[in-house]
Amino acid sequence: MKNNLIEEIVYEISKNTSLTQKTTQRLLNNLIKDQDIFNNFIKNLDTLKAQVSMCCICNYYKIDKKCIICSDESRDQNIICVVSNQLNVDNIEKNNQYKGLYHVLDSEINLNKNVSLNDIDFESLFKRLSKSKELILALNATFEGELTANYIYHETKKLNINVTRIAKGIPMGGSLDYMDELTLIDAFKNRKKYEV
Repeated sequence: MKNNLIEEIVYEISKNTSLTQKTTQRLLNNLIKDQDIFNNFIKNLDTLKAQVSMCCICNYYKIDKKCIICSDESRDQNIICVVSNQLNVDNIEKNNQYKGLYHVLDSEINLNKNVSLNDIDFESLFKRLSKSKELILALNATFEGELTANYIYHETKKLNINVTRIAKGIPMGGSLDYMDELTLIDAFKNRKKYEV
C-alpha cells in the first residue's frame, strides 16, 4: 500500500498500463493544477464508464449494440484482421486502406506475464472465421505475437480460408545500421518488385 492517495493512483495506473510512474505522475500533476481540465476529464471518464463497452462480435469499443466497424455494412464481411488490442484497430483505421472487419484478442500469449491460451478468447474468433474467406494476422512482430499468430494459423488450417500475415521489415525512415538480424531476414523474405 502506498503512503498517500496520489502515489496509490500513480501505482495503479502504471501497473495496469504501459505508462511509467514518472509519466503518470506528470499527468496527474497537470490535471490537479487545472481544475477545469480535471473536472472535464472526470466528466468524460464517467461518460466513458456509463456508455462505452466492448463489442460482443469483435471486442472493439462500442456505444450501441455493435461497434461502428461491425455496424458498417459497406465493409468487406469476408475478411477479418486479428489484432492484439483496440489501439491496433485505431492505428490501422487511420490509413483508410483496410475495409474489412477486425477481431481484437485483447492480449497475446505471453508466458512471462502468465497469459496462456486459456486466457484469450480464441473460440469467438474461430466461430467468426467459419463465415470468412480471409484472415489477416496483424499481431506484433515480437516473440509473443509470433507465438499467438502460429497458434491461430495451426488452429485454422482445417478451415477453407486464406491466412495472411502483415509484412514485417524495415520501417520508413529506418537505417540498416540499426536493424536487428530478424528484421533484416524478414525484410528480405518479404521483398516485392520495385515499381515507381
